[in-house]
Amino acid sequence: MGRGALLQEALEELIPDVYNEALESEKIDAIAQPEFDLKSTEPLIVSAKVPVRPQVDLKDYQSLRAPKPTAEVSAEQVQETLTNIRRRYATLEPVDRAAQWNDHIRADVTVSVDGQAEPHEEEDAEFALREGGVVSLPGFSDRLIGLERGGPYDIEFELPEDFGGSELAGKKATYRVTIHEVKGEILPELDDEFAQSLDESFEHAAALEERVRSDLREELERRTSAQYQDETVDLLVATAEIDYPEVLVEREIDRQIDRESNHASHTQEGLDRWLEAIGSTLDDVRDGLRETADLAVRRALALGELVLAEKIEIADSDVQTEVDRMVTQLTGEDGDETRANMARQLFDTEDSRDSIRNQLVTQRALARIEEICSQADEGAESATAGRRGSRRRRGAR
Repeated sequence: MGRGALLQEALEELIPDVYNEALESEKIDAIAQPEFDLKSTEPLIVSAKVPVRPQVDLKDYQSLRAPKPTAEVSAEQVQETLTNIRRRYATLEPVDRAAQWNDHIRADVTVSVDGQAEPHEEEDAEFALREGGVVSLPGFSDRLIGLERGGPYDIEFELPEDFGGSELAGKKATYRVTIHEVKGEILPELDDEFAQSLDESFEHAAALEERVRSDLREELERRTSAQYQDETVDLLVATAEIDYPEVLVEREIDRQIDRESNHASHTQEGLDRWLEAIGSTLDDVRDGLRETADLAVRRALALGELVLAEKIEIADSDVQTEVDRMVTQLTGEDGDETRANMARQLFDTEDSRDSIRNQLVTQRALARIEEICSQADEGAESATAGRRGSRRRRGAR
């Protein structure tokens, strides 16, 4: 055995003990494996770089404030939804006039694009002309308004830069349209009879309108709540000082790639196939995910520190209540007992319960920062004032 091999063997025996002693004496809280660099053999000098546990200072997070938006449904939104419901039951009647908004067109359409050998043809295509809607290309419906049965009509377009792939970007397209039929919509009257035809529980049209308003309000409240939740977490992150190693971002990128590739990244072959399918390289994918991964890391670290600061804990009974809720969701209120037991076994593992506990911790942390930010105190820091926090990423120590 040569001198180099002997030295390597000695280092492998010696370095772990020396490294662990250094961590203890310097009180370094390592969170990943170190990178060793042999500086000298005589005397023996080895340096180690190791990612350390993040440091998070939430500052005066109790003073954070963000006005909570209200979810108000307008009369116009209700009427638009009611009109869309009526359109599902509309009858179509041929008309002898030029096309108008909300008419239906039956036509032969041929599309020729500069540089393409063969045009795309579609016979007897039928589509509705909705204001603000998109048929084939933005603005195409507008060009059909005012046209009567007959043709052919030639309509020219400059294709958008992002249309149909780079080979078509910016090229001229010519639509040749022959209109066979223009049909007008006849909507059912919004009366008690129509409401009852949808659901016998609607005794009159006003009940249908109230259900629509209630459903719209519920959906708007859900979206508004999600947006406000994001805003409060962003405010918590923006005003905090967070010092963290780059390895956490790399791990988050790995996790996002695993999710987006549907776990294909578990093997090199699967990763290669996925990259080929999306037409990208691994470096480009990682670069594209870096910003969102970095934000995800900062959000997780800030919320984790909030959990500690607020002493948020989840009791075993809370976990069991959530398990019961999930079982009921899977099997129904009157679900089969055998299916319910199978569902319980699915959740009755240490990993499953730990995952549920972590989800509940996150939910309570989110609820707590919302509660803090939605208070109405004078002199508190608002979402629009003083985003003074700092964030730093460390490589390693």
